[in-house]
Amino acid sequence: MKINNNSDTFESDFYLKIIDFFQNEEGDREKTEIWKNRSMIELMKYLKRTRNRTFVMNAIILILSLFEDIPPDIYNNRGVNINRISGKDKRFFIDGLKEEFLPN
Repeated sequence: MKINNNSDTFESDFYLKIIDFFQNEEGDREKTEIWKNRSMIELMKYLKRTRNRTFVMNAIILILSLFEDIPPDIYNNRGVNINRISGKDKRFFIDGLKEEFLPN
């Protein structure tokens, strides 16, 4: 899908382009990488022209979320199963979190 960069609907068209490619992706890793790189270039050109950092950042986040095999954060697959923590330790952790995050 070719998107007109001068269009008033560029942002919504670009999001639709991302979603369409994701839905129709055939699993060809090389094709996906080429598409991602071209999309990033298009976003950088748009950023240079409009200075709309919010849209560009959100579009990049969407692309990375859909097409990268990386966990959402470094703690996603780390830690201890809560069911394996003793009751005393659970209480200790909960009290520490309350102290840290709840207003006094």
